[in-house]
Parts: sequence; C-alpha cells; structure tokens
Amino acid sequence: MAPVVSHVARYRAGERDEVWRDLRALGLRVFDEPHREDALAVAEEMARRARRNVETLVDRLQADGFAATRNDDDATPRPAHCPPGPDAAALADWAEAELAPFPMTVSAWIRHVGDVWLVGHHPRWPESVLADPLVVEFEQAVYGGGAREYYAEELERWREDPDPGEGFQLDYAPDALHKANISGDGPYGILLPGEGVDGRVGPALWFVDDLNTAFAAGGFPEALVEEGYVDPPAGLRESLARDLLRL
Repeated sequence: MAPVVSHVARYRAGERDEVWRDLRALGLRVFDEPHREDALAVAEEMARRARRNVETLVDRLQADGFAATRNDDDATPRPAHCPPGPDAAALADWAEAELAPFPMTVSAWIRHVGDVWLVGHHPRWPESVLADPLVVEFEQAVYGGGAREYYAEELERWREDPDPGEGFQLDYAPDALHKANISGDGPYGILLPGEGVDGRVGPALWFVDDLNTAFAAGGFPEALVEEGYVDPPAGLRESLARDLLRL
C-alpha cells in the first residue's frame, strides 16, 4: 500500500490548487483530527508565501516611486504594509473563539502577514487606484489598532439585529470604488460562520483564490473603466507579478 502523503507535503511539492480543492471538500471536518494539524500547516505555509509576495510587491512598487496614501481627499500618506503587531495573535485567538468555525486561512493571515494597502500614487500609472488595489486589513494597525474591540462591537450589533438568512461579515477592505475615494458599495469581508479551511469573500469566491488573482495581476486585478481607468504602461503589471508565489 502506498504511504499517505500529507496535504502540507503535497502543497509544498506544488499541488496547491489540488490541496485547496481537497481541504475545502472536507468542510467542517477539517477542524477535527486527523485533518486539523495538517490543514493548519497548509494555512500557515500559505500565509508565509503570501507574506513574501506582499514584501516583494511593496519593495518593487516603492522602487518605482509608488507612495501609499489613504483613500481620502488629502491622499494622506500611510504604510503599504504593516507586519503583524503585538495584538495580532490575540485578534486571531478571539476570532477563532468568538466567530467559530473561523477559516484557518484568515487566522493564518492575521498571525503571519499583517495589513496590506496598495492604494496610492504610482508616478507611471496614476490610474492604479482604479484597478481595485490589494487591501487586506484585519488588524487595522494604521488606525491605532483596536480591531478586536471594533469587530466585537459589530458582532454584538449584528446579534441584536441579524439580517434574515445572512451571517456575519468580517470586513477587511473597502470596495473597489471606495478605494478610489468614490461612493460605492459595502466593504469586502469574510462571510461567517466559516465553512472550513478557507474563507468565503462572496458566495462563489474563496479568500485564497481572490488573493491569487490579485497577486497574478501584480496587486491590481480589476479595471474601473467607467471611472476613467487607463491600462498601465506596457510590462508594469507583469514586472510587479514576476515570480510571485501561487498560494
């Protein structure tokens, strides 16, 4: 009989899409043994790869003159990446306890990646802000932290008046229009309770798949054409995405 190969070994060997398919198919059983430790190892490996991608992207953007700014009228400068702070582990612990079943991929991101904000000004591509720049802010470090308290208040408000047939959403980014300081829709978030190893961003979209789409586009995956979007200079997206790791 052939030996059973762990999911994390397969993931490291390059079977990433297949591993996510198999782990997602387990549903909530992924939180039980014998699956739990193996699935957690995959989620943490994913987060380490994501952290490398984020740091590579930010380095490349800043080398090209990019400056991250808030999505406000003053374009206030801010960091493009805030590594996990001293409260990150406590936030992940709280989410796993209070929002269970909580997706392992989201918890691993909070613990290992931190907050990412690619909204800003690129001197060779002023319209990058209209390309739905990658933003993932669970810890909300740039706003002084307090994410756990904020989410707890939102959860309590939802519990007092829940939307019929809808779960709780853990917001982590403004929508594409608000990123460009244009009135838009509600924020992007993780739909809870979770379904297993990965989080749902929408009814048909997984968190890891959404991240892979963003990284494949160099951090700028969309095009708000109706708002004045212009394609980047030839080769810019490709140079940003070069050799980024698939999660």
